[in-house]
Amino acid sequence: MRVTSLARRLGSVALVLSVGVGVTACNDDSSGSDSSSSASDDSSSDDSSSDDSSASTDDGTEEAEALTELDGAGFYPSVMDAMKEAETFNFQTVSGSGGQSQTMEGQARFGDDGIEMKASSTGGQQMELILIDQAMYLKSPDLGTGDKWLKVDLSDPNSLFGMIGKATDPEVMFKSMEAPKKLELLGSEEVDGVETNHYRITMDPKKYLDAMEFPAAMADMLPKELVTEMWVDGDNLPRKFSQTLDVPSVAGGKATTTTSEGTYTDFGTDVEIEAPPANQVTEDMFGGAA
Repeated sequence: MRVTSLARRLGSVALVLSVGVGVTACNDDSSGSDSSSSASDDSSSDDSSSDDSSASTDDGTEEAEALTELDGAGFYPSVMDAMKEAETFNFQTVSGSGGQSQTMEGQARFGDDGIEMKASSTGGQQMELILIDQAMYLKSPDLGTGDKWLKVDLSDPNSLFGMIGKATDPEVMFKSMEAPKKLELLGSEEVDGVETNHYRITMDPKKYLDAMEFPAAMADMLPKELVTEMWVDGDNLPRKFSQTLDVPSVAGGKATTTTSEGTYTDFGTDVEIEAPPANQVTEDMFGGAA
């Protein structure tokens, strides 16, 4: 039973990581263009003031650029290219489920093998996490490994942990979301003093699972639509996300509502992400307990 609990914890970590690297800022076909046209006009009316601010500002990441609406064909490459160009960023996510809240803070960078990350969480599930070289290292009082880090191999795509590896790769995730049901521009808003476009993305979970090569049966654990809101600045960098999921009960009872909200800051910041020393690592889950 403890292994089941771990799987659930790792699943929640994967969700937080996925959102933390902006993977929910997804692309759309032309179906969302009509519904977002009025919001696009509103944001365009603010562009002149943004241009004036930009001319007098030399601060890289906080520079106010003119906002332009990203269309279906351009959302994925624009946001992904901007994040890769920045290379690194800090993030904070706050998630809640079943009356418990968890805050995760960390840093991330794009490496040769995908996203690399270090983070720590407080609240319902206290945990430290390092993601590097196709491995995830976890330290938590709930894992039964004492002061050692549990190493999880993410390279096997057919294992539960391999699926988590896919879920934490932002490029794979973006590609899996290239055709959501709808992309809407809701307007322009400031996030931590930076002007952004506020988008709502609606996805079909079955198409998402198929693109990610996840088991189709997982669709029973997801709502009929996946909706995420994302705030993107004038440099096409994600600044904030918000997501609420009503997960159906397997036993047929009341659905569980899970919320996640987070911010991204300090793009291009210096980060140090390294695997723990070998003598502080174990691959023996729960110390060999069943």
